[in-house]
Formats: sequence, C-alpha cells, structure tokens
Amino acid sequence: MKNSCEVVKDLLPLYYDDVCSNESRRIVEEHLLECDTCKRYLDSMKDDFIQDDTVKSTELEKSDALKRIKKKLFRKNVMVSIVSIVAVIILILGIINYQIPISYEDGLLNVDKAYDGVIDIKFNGDNYYSLYALTKTIEKDGINQTVVYMYYTDTILTRYFSDFFKKDEYQFSIGNTIMVDYSVQGEPIISKEDITAVYYLVDNYRDLVKMADEEFIKVAQNAILIWEE
Repeated sequence: MKNSCEVVKDLLPLYYDDVCSNESRRIVEEHLLECDTCKRYLDSMKDDFIQDDTVKSTELEKSDALKRIKKKLFRKNVMVSIVSIVAVIILILGIINYQIPISYEDGLLNVDKAYDGVIDIKFNGDNYYSLYALTKTIEKDGINQTVVYMYYTDTILTRYFSDFFKKDEYQFSIGNTIMVDYSVQGEPIISKEDITAVYYLVDNYRDLVKMADEEFIKVAQNAILIWEE
C-alpha cells in the first residue's frame, strides 16, 4: 500500500492537471476509492492551487495598480520638468531682454541741425537696445512750443556683448514733420509742429503720454536739455 501511495502521489499532480494517460488516471481513481490519505492529499492540492490562483490574482492586481501609479507619477514628473524648463527659459529671456535705462553723460550724444532744418542726434555709446521718444507742446515764455523728450535703453546682451551687436552708426533724426530712428525698424513718429528743443528724460513714456500738463511739468523738471533752437 505504501509503495502504491508513493506512486499515486507522484501521479496526482498530472491527474489534477488532467495531463496523465488513461491508464494512470484509472490507477489513481481506483486507489483514491480505497485510500483516504491520498484523497486528503489531493484535496490539499486543490486548496493550494486555489490559494495560489487567488494570491496570483491579488498580486497581479497590486502590480497593475503599482504600474498605473508609476505611470501617473512619470507623467506628472514629465509635466513638472517641462513647466520648469519653460519657466527657466522665460525667466532667462526676461532677464536678457530687461531694458535698463542709459543715464545721460556728457559726450553720449552729438546734436547737429542740418541746413534743411532736420535735427540729427548721433549716439556715441557702445550700443543700445531701444530708443523712446515723444513730442509734447509746452508753454515757455508765454509761447506754446513743441519739444521732444527721448532716452535710450540697454539690455544684458547689448551691454555686455556690444561688440557683437554693435552697428556702424546710430542716428536719430528729427524733422519738422517726421522723426525716424534709422537703427530701429518700425513706424516713424510724426511731429506736427516745428521742434524747438530736445530733452533727455528717463521715464515710462506710456504713462507720460497720459499725464495731465501740470503733472507732466513736474516730471519734466528732471529732463536734461541736449539741444535748443
């Protein structure tokens, strides 16, 4: 009986998986009718396989959940990285293109009036990024006169890499009817009246345009006269 039990136990896994021969199946089934020990062994195998399948299913579910979490974290990290890179790029561009007003110093500009009445202003600095200018009618000595306020700005690029960006000549011309900055592309600034004076004034010109005359006069006290008729 003992040898028979050992043989049947070897056959039970094949019998359980239904991969044994018909003869082996007959031997196992006849033995199980007489041997409670082998029958209990078969039942324990069934319980083990059921538990294994349950454990495997649970582990698979945990694995799938973990994969989904990792995938979400990966996407989140990618988005955070992209946003961070874009933010750094925007910050760098903002710093590079941040305009720094150029303070007026003697020799910064040469001002000459041509025979046709055009006022030529030549920039003598190393470089500049942009030029701001506006015309304003003010009362001087009881007479309304049209004057020009202007100033130049710098950036990190034009300040520290001026040799690379420097142009041959920077000239700003003011005529009786039109002003053109030859170094900056864009629409010309129209002047409807004769210009009698040019001042260098560093300020926010968008705000200056909206200011009332009294407020503008106070701000204009800081302006430096660079040319007068």
